[in-house]
Amino acid sequence: MPFEPQVETVECDVLVVGGGMAGCGAAFEAANWARGRGLRVCLVEKAAIERSGAVAMGLSAINMYMGMQWGENTPEQFVQYVRQDLMGLSREDLVYDLARHVDSSVHMFEEWGLPIFKNEDGHYKREGRWQIMIHGESYKPIVAEAAKNALGEGNLYERIFVAHPLLDADDPTRIAGVVGFSRSPKVS
Repeated sequence: MPFEPQVETVECDVLVVGGGMAGCGAAFEAANWARGRGLRVCLVEKAAIERSGAVAMGLSAINMYMGMQWGENTPEQFVQYVRQDLMGLSREDLVYDLARHVDSSVHMFEEWGLPIFKNEDGHYKREGRWQIMIHGESYKPIVAEAAKNALGEGNLYERIFVAHPLLDADDPTRIAGVVGFSRSPKVS
């Protein structure tokens, strides 16, 4: 019996391709932004988002926690550190902007349930000046769950491999969609 592929067309306003740390973060932010505007945000991922992606690359917030609420570090000090570490080859305005927002991201991760080790005084335990200590095994599933909740039912497509972008006929510099395939009959 020959295999007959099933074709499904999904319409959305914002499509996030990839469910790694960046994709989960983008989906969370886009869904929160889009919710009040009546826009649909979807995420498509080649695997299951609980374990996909290069999590180590997504640990920026954990690896540069300022601790501003306790006066431990300032964004200016982080910019100086990056400037020295990269021998002056950095966009200091972007580094500063990231540094001034990173603490709120870490606090949000903790609200979502990320276990962060603390000292007796209640401050986050550190390894070195910048990195805080977490229970890392739970990091990605916690962030994935936040993305799933923000997206809502029916807006997550796992085990779909995106193979080709579809360019806009009127503006070929703009991607209007994607083509993907799955070996699994189950789409979540």
